[in-house]
Amino acid sequence: MKSAVKISGNQVQITRVFNASRERVFAAWKTPDQVERWSGCKDSTKVEVKMDFRVGGTFTQKLHIRNVGEYTITGTYDEIVEPEKIVYHVNLGPATTTVTIEFVAQGNQTKVILTQVGFPDENLSRIVSEGTTESLERLEQVLSGQAV
Repeated sequence: MKSAVKISGNQVQITRVFNASRERVFAAWKTPDQVERWSGCKDSTKVEVKMDFRVGGTFTQKLHIRNVGEYTITGTYDEIVEPEKIVYHVNLGPATTTVTIEFVAQGNQTKVILTQVGFPDENLSRIVSEGTTESLERLEQVLSGQAV
């Protein structure tokens, strides 16, 4: 399924339905080895993740992006309600944004609603939404057992 993307002011919302249980989709966000498998834009050649998945815990993602080089983001978990919601703030370099990810069970499927607020301009909103959409496409491949 395709992601639905809405950009409005300093906010991006991406919605996507996965053919997997809410617990399974949520679990893909909990550990570094899982996140490394699917995180990153389509031009990422490698993603290194360090994370302490608990409220107040931090994470670092170092993306190796073809024709760009390394790009590192850091963040802190603000709220975790398993398997329903994850809230964190992330330092993107030019801005710190807040990300809320909701996991909604729909029978054997899970709707993920990712809302990110605090962008300084629409250009950064667009760039981040494209990379996030590409990550969610990779997550769908991982959840369906395809190699990424």
